[in-house]
Parts: sequence; C-alpha cells; structure tokens
Amino acid sequence: MQRTLISTLIACCFGVAHAETATQLPTVVVNESIGYSAATADSTSKTLIPLKDLPASIQVVPHEVLRDRGVTRTDQLLENVSGVLAESSYGGNGATFFNIRGFSENNGLRDGFRNFGYFGFRDVQNIERVEVFKGPAGALYGGVGAVGGYVNTVSKQPGLQNFGELGVTAGSYGLVRTALDVNRTLGNDVSIRLNGAYEDNSTFRHTGGYDSWSIAPAISWNDRHGTSLTLLTEFNHLNRDGFDFGVPNVANYRELSRTRYYGLRDGVYPGVAGDYGKNDTQAVTVLFEHALNDDWKFRMASHYSRAHQLSTQTFPNSTTASGNLLDFSVYSGANETSKQYEVQAEILGEFSTLGFKHSLLAGVDYGYLEQGGLGSRVSTMTLDLFDPSFLSGLTPAGSLTSHQGQGKDWGAYLQDLIELTPQIKFLTGLRVDRFENRALEQGSATGHGKQTAFSPRVGLVWQPTDSTSLFTDWSRSHAPNVAHSGSNTTYDAEVAEQVEVGIKQELIKDRLNATLALFDLKRTNILTTDPSNPLLQILAGKQTSRGVEFDLAGTITTGWKVIASYAYTDAVVKRDTNFPVGDTLSNVPHHHASAWSTYEFQSLPGFGMGAGMYYVGRREANLPNTYKLPGYVRTDATLFYQYGAWRTQLNVLNVFDRRYYTGGSAGVFNYTLDPGRPLSAQLAVTYAF
Repeated sequence: MQRTLISTLIACCFGVAHAETATQLPTVVVNESIGYSAATADSTSKTLIPLKDLPASIQVVPHEVLRDRGVTRTDQLLENVSGVLAESSYGGNGATFFNIRGFSENNGLRDGFRNFGYFGFRDVQNIERVEVFKGPAGALYGGVGAVGGYVNTVSKQPGLQNFGELGVTAGSYGLVRTALDVNRTLGNDVSIRLNGAYEDNSTFRHTGGYDSWSIAPAISWNDRHGTSLTLLTEFNHLNRDGFDFGVPNVANYRELSRTRYYGLRDGVYPGVAGDYGKNDTQAVTVLFEHALNDDWKFRMASHYSRAHQLSTQTFPNSTTASGNLLDFSVYSGANETSKQYEVQAEILGEFSTLGFKHSLLAGVDYGYLEQGGLGSRVSTMTLDLFDPSFLSGLTPAGSLTSHQGQGKDWGAYLQDLIELTPQIKFLTGLRVDRFENRALEQGSATGHGKQTAFSPRVGLVWQPTDSTSLFTDWSRSHAPNVAHSGSNTTYDAEVAEQVEVGIKQELIKDRLNATLALFDLKRTNILTTDPSNPLLQILAGKQTSRGVEFDLAGTITTGWKVIASYAYTDAVVKRDTNFPVGDTLSNVPHHHASAWSTYEFQSLPGFGMGAGMYYVGRREANLPNTYKLPGYVRTDATLFYQYGAWRTQLNVLNVFDRRYYTGGSAGVFNYTLDPGRPLSAQLAVTYAF
C-alpha cells in the first residue's frame, strides 16, 4: 500500500507536468521573498493571532533562512535562535536533540504533534519552517515532554499553484545530495505535493559515513468555502557505517583524534561485525478544518509515527580513563522502537461580550507513546585512546533485557485572548491532563502510575504604540516521565514553572522585528541518568535557569536580510542527591550569540552573498563540573546566483577551520562529545520548473 501511494503521487506529479509541456513551455513560478521574519506561528500557537499580540517568546526560522545557509542536517536548524543549542545525537542517527533555555530536550513537535527524538530520523527536505516556543507551554500541549521550550518543525503542504524544484548538492567529505519538491493542482479543489531527498556522505569521521533517503507525499482537498482535508505522509531511512558517538568525554578530550572512530570496527575481532545503525521512520498526519461561519471554525487532526532502530553500538563505561585506557561496552543486536499516535479536536473563534473582544481556543486530545528496546547482547572491551592498534579481549558480559515505557495522556484545554482595550490584551489558559504511565521488563509490568495535573498560563500585553509590545507571562507545565527507570517503576511528571517579561519591537514596519525577553525558569521532578548504568534513568532533584534573550530578524533594505540572536543563560543545580548544588548544567554557556546576513546586489540582478558568525562561550562538559568545553567562534559564508529557473549556491562552513565540540545529556548522557565539522564546502545547483 505504501509503495502504491508513493507511485501514484509520483505519476500524478510528473504526469501533469508532462501534459502541460505537451501544449506549452513550463511555467517558472518565482515566489516573492518573504524575508527572514514571520508575523505568525500558527502551527505552534494554534491560532492566527499575530506574534506581537501574544505574551510569549516565539521565534520562527523561515525556509528562506534554511536555504540560504545550506542546511542539510537537523542540528543546523536553530543556530540563529537565542537560547537554543544543538546537542550530541544518539550515535549520529539524525535525531532532534536541543538544549533550550538551559535544559536538554529529546522531545519536540512535528506539525504540533509529539515528535519523540531518540530513534526517529527525519530529513530536513520536508521542513517548511521551524517554530520555537521558549519556556513551558503545557497550557496548550500538556505532556509533550519538553520544559525549556518546544521545537516545532512544520511540514511542507500542498499549495494552490503548480511549481517544482530539483536540486543537486556536492561537497567536502564525499557529500552528494539530491532533493526534489513538486506541487501540482488536480482541478480546482485537489493539490498534491511530493518532497524527496537522497544523500550519500562519507563525513570527516572514520566509520562515520551514511546514506539516507526520504520521501514525503501529501495530498490536500479544499472546497474554497472553508472546508479542507490534508493528508501528510513521510518515510525516512538512514543507514550508517558505524554508530558514531564522537569522542569520549574525558578530561583530555582535546588531545584525542577528531577523526578516529572510538568503537567496535569491522574485522578487529575475527568473525565479529562492527558497529552499525539503521533507522526507519514513518509518519502520517491528517488535518481537517471546517468553517462554521465567518467567526468560528472546527478542526480535527490525528497523527501516527513509528521509528525503528537496529544497531550495534559501543559506549564508554565512564568518563575517567586509566592512563590511556578506557573501558567500553558493546551492545550487539540492539532493537529499539518508538511509536506514538494522537488525535485532537478544537474549536476556535472570535466574539465580543461586555465590550471586550475574545479570541477563544478550546480543545480535547489524546496521545499515546510507547518506546523501548528488545534488549541486546553485551560485551566489554578496552581501547587505548591514543593507539588505534591496541587490541584487548572482547569479553561477554551478559545481556540487556527487554524494557519498555508506555504513556497515555487525556487532555482538555481552554485559551482566551481578551482585548481589554486596543492597547491592552490579556491571555489566560488552562489545561488538565490525565497521565497514565507503565514500565515493562521482559513484557511484564514492573510499574504503573496515574496522575492528574493542571497546567495554567496567564499573560498580559501592553502596546503603547503600533510598533511596540510589552509583555509578561507566568506558566506551569507538566511533562510525564515515560521511560524505563533504574528501580523498575514509574514516576510523576516533571514540573516546570516560568516567569517572563519582555518587549517586541517592530524596527522597520512590516520588515524588521526584534524581541527582548528576561526569564526565570524552575524545573523539578527531573528524570536523569542512573549513575550505575547510562542506559537507564532515575529521578533527580531541582534545577533553575535564568537569563536574557534577544532576537532580530527581517529585511533592512531591499535585498539585505538579517537574522541575529544573543542569549545569557545561568542554569544551575539547586537540589540533587548526586550532583553538587550550584554546579552549572552541562553544555550551557553563559553567553551565546549568532548573526547571519545576506545581500542581493541590485546592480547585478540575481547575484548575492552572505556570511554568518556563531559564538558559543565556555561551558561545563559534565556533571558534576570537573572541566570545561572551550568557547569558539565559527564563521560561515555563501555566494549565490539566480538566472531564470537556475540557482547556483556555494556555502563554505567553518571558514577558519575552528576546532570545537558539542556535548549535552539529551542523547548521550554526557559520556561523549561530538567534534565540530572542519572547514568544508558544498555547491548546490537547483532548477525550478
């Protein structure tokens, strides 16, 4: 059925294109630049309310930014957003791990639905834009699982015009990538769209190469009278030569080779295959919308996704070496899966009462998440961190048993933005969740917990002028702990509470916007790594994060676009049985800034150039704090030329070949570090039709 659907959509896309070509030359659709700023974030806010009217810090990265920067990987998506840093992934599997306002997040959103991070690989080709909600948003989303913020990647959807684009990218370290985006209308009411990508990449890391493909067919029906139905599907595959955790997070990590693979390699032990990773991720989303009248509409949506990872992976047992020797565990034949499905129904509209205007959103939803592994064989070995030829024995050490976490969430929510006066707007929201979590081992339940939680939110916006919005908000969220614990039990949800104040300023009307925010975020009931086994988790204590964030995005003059950010973040341990109180959370710099800008020459139509700088300050490498990762400044640059339907773009990454590392606890529990990519270049040629 899957192949039939894909084949039908491909045939329709190119069949229609062929029919048009038979009678006339293909029409080249030139989309007007939207710049680097966005007025709304409708997928994340669930409304079309302008961002300037919402008492929250929400940033949007449009597709134009991703295109100009030459983004091909998920860890590049948010380098221009304040307070957000990519973290080390799970063995290079392309999963979405970010640190937001000081806290590691392995959950995000896809089109407003849960996107569990550990096993799911999704190519960037089908991403239209990225919306980031800073801080807890439980009043809308309940148990998504993120407390520092929400990264919502928004899929490309069928449009009302015929267009297409085919691109090929070639670059350093064996990068070859082909991407396709085709949209066709079938009559007046039906549109279809097909996105796809194939990539082969050797990478600069030994045994770090991979090949991947992604295909995303979509179809939409719209009666042009307020009723629409959209089906989004996506199929992704990633095949890795190894399972690359980077380098061990030991005190002398800077002395280690950045290119060496620290794991089990093919042929080292006779008859023993080396590390590998294979990921398959499928997702289906159905969106329905019906206008009840001019003021009210009804929406229903559902989502299903499944991620499957097969691997053999080698993981350091500690962050402390014995001389040059470090012990590793090899998990052979690991079979890990996650699946989730959600359904939601909402009604939203506007009305007036007692002279006040209301923008109301009310909804109910249900979500289910299941994740875990079927176990694996475990062996131990020792590596010399400086001598790749050193060979120890591969000693059997038993097996990791089958374990699984299951979570259910029934939710109901209500949000109302009240216009008290044309200059003052008051937002209130409340969500109630009923969480039910289970822990299983070898198929038998070892823990079962239930909890009812209330997540409120209030905020105020004052607009003394049309271009200025002062805002403040308070919110509390609950995120269920759906994972297997060290004591074979379940736990209550994490709790996050935040106070925020800020200002949103339109610097140039309809072109350039800035946001400045100050926040105080507290996090309790934290699920952290079991010190005795990095693959299991237990509850810890309390952590806080305070800071200042600044974001700027838009168009300064014709052809000159910019997106920039700065963040000061102070994230520390406040209460814990394992970590010293006052220690700074790992991979969280006090200072973090970025700036990216492009300019298209008006005197040379179609020609442009751009550059960006990314600063990440010194940050702790681990908990408890014993040594730091150094700060760095990375510089990227681009040249591009548009001639008719053709666009040629050169991106140079890490122009000055700076040496830097990425850490974090979301994917690898602070046991490993990812070396940053050295100086590299990629050339992309695209043809629009």
